[in-house]
Amino acid sequence: MSVVEGQKMSLKNNFFYLVLFAAYIPLLFLGITDLDEGAFSSTSLQMLREKQFLIPYLGDELRLEKPILTYIFQCISIFVFGISEFSLRLPSMVATFIWGFVFSKFIFSFKNDFKITSVLNIFLLLPGIFLMSSVATADAFLNLFITLAMINIYRFCENENKEELIRCSVWIGLGFLTKGLTIIAICGAVFFIFSIITKKFNTFLGAILSIKPWIIFFAITLPWLSYVYLKIGLEPLSYMFLGQSFGRYTTAFESHDGMFYYYFLVLPFVTLTFFPDFVRSLFKLNLKDNLEKFLFTWLAFVFIFFSFSTTKLPHYLIYGLVPIVFFLQKIFLIDQERAPNTLEIIYQLFIWLMLLGIPYALSSFLPRDNFDISLSVLEDTFNETLYLSIVSLTIIFLAILVITRVEVNFFKKISASFFLLILSVQILPLIIDLQQKDLRELGKKYANTNEKILAYKINKPSFSFYANVNYYRGLEPNVIILTRVDKLKFLENEYEILDTQGNYLLIKITDE
Repeated sequence: MSVVEGQKMSLKNNFFYLVLFAAYIPLLFLGITDLDEGAFSSTSLQMLREKQFLIPYLGDELRLEKPILTYIFQCISIFVFGISEFSLRLPSMVATFIWGFVFSKFIFSFKNDFKITSVLNIFLLLPGIFLMSSVATADAFLNLFITLAMINIYRFCENENKEELIRCSVWIGLGFLTKGLTIIAICGAVFFIFSIITKKFNTFLGAILSIKPWIIFFAITLPWLSYVYLKIGLEPLSYMFLGQSFGRYTTAFESHDGMFYYYFLVLPFVTLTFFPDFVRSLFKLNLKDNLEKFLFTWLAFVFIFFSFSTTKLPHYLIYGLVPIVFFLQKIFLIDQERAPNTLEIIYQLFIWLMLLGIPYALSSFLPRDNFDISLSVLEDTFNETLYLSIVSLTIIFLAILVITRVEVNFFKKISASFFLLILSVQILPLIIDLQQKDLRELGKKYANTNEKILAYKINKPSFSFYANVNYYRGLEPNVIILTRVDKLKFLENEYEILDTQGNYLLIKITDE
């Protein structure tokens, strides 16, 4: 490569990194959403306010859907940076970047042509990873611990070094304190299946019968479990580790069900910009290579396991998404230094034309009778002309890249990075505001009030985060009540309206 070509390549890379950086930063300032983010955020803030960091409460109710670790990370962030969306979203983003780096470094240690920066680029460009990177819940941390544990499991299968088991037990212990039995179910099953297909079952047996890793695991988990048991008893713990884990597999929680092919529909979206490349990679699998065999086992198990789960949520697939990064990088190495072909150009054009149609789809298909959605946000705050101009200019820029026969991998990566940028600065803020802006504004109006506020027939804990008050539910006289206009018909009492914001109201019951 000549000096001039090297300078051009450096300039292209710098431009790509700038766009990618610009896509991730706005995620830190998005509004908190309900239900999970609102519950995590309000619970963490309540723990910090009450200086009680070991048993999560949401108002006066135990919030033991998830163990304690994520709440602690969020409390630390709020303590350091103050009460804001940034504080709640930062821990997940930090976890995501560590998650991507450790996986990239692991792959590079076995495949020297898989450069760390190249693997990390693909990792950060996947829409599923991007969306997970700032969600103020437990999932980014869980994925980090799953990946760290999987790395140690694979290394142990290769060298049978007991130190790998020690490290693995640390990550599984932390994962257990993040989201319960999920990490054991995934890592244990992948380890077992991989040991069978590689004829290393004795290695698996030796690992699970090894005493020291179990001692470390229980040293990490038992102090908190013992404390919670002594304070609130066994039943809440049983619900957290059995009801929330096995219960979700056998019962649809919060109407999140779906057919067995659900994840066949989700997969194209979480890998959207690179989905054809992933499909191509399946035809180039080298299952004689132990690393590829392990990564494919990991991906296939998660896909199949959650396909048969009764509760289905898109982010469950993320637990097995990391191996796809390896398979995509393999395709990118094959494709390097050629120009994009017609099918690749058409596919990227399809994505951008789909983006062009989003404002029309929202205005046409949003249900007018859904009180969770504030249509005034779409009508009053969304600048359709600006949005269409930005997307159109991006399409023109990509067309120029095609005409100049830019290298195909750069073409796909720059298209993917602009796609994420549009998501973070236009689409995600719009979607969140449609559901949350009225609640957020109402909560900020009543921030730090000394009065008790009850939520009536709605479950919107994000309000309590913005109001910086404990989240309670119910109906009492002479107490501020948060409700929605469609719920007023259930009230048999006389009431006074204190404030309104869109579909949401703050009222007081005026009769006993």
